[in-house]
Amino acid sequence: MKQEHKLILELLESYLEKNPSQRFGQALFNLNINEFQKTTDPRNPNYNIRDIHGDNDLDIIERIKNRLDLIESQKNN
Repeated sequence: MKQEHKLILELLESYLEKNPSQRFGQALFNLNINEFQKTTDPRNPNYNIRDIHGDNDLDIIERIKNRLDLIESQKNN
């Protein structure tokens, strides 16, 4: 297992420990690991899941950390 994999799992584990009522799949979306496809027309939203197969592990880590920062900043307001 690569170090990036370990870090992703540690971030996910920490999040789920702090939010035990969340389902696993819900946590994947809340941390921006899984995402919906971008919508080109706001009048016609696209709720298809984006294929993250080609995403770099470091990009996923960055998305998770950005989302955790946003969640934390919302708690402080």
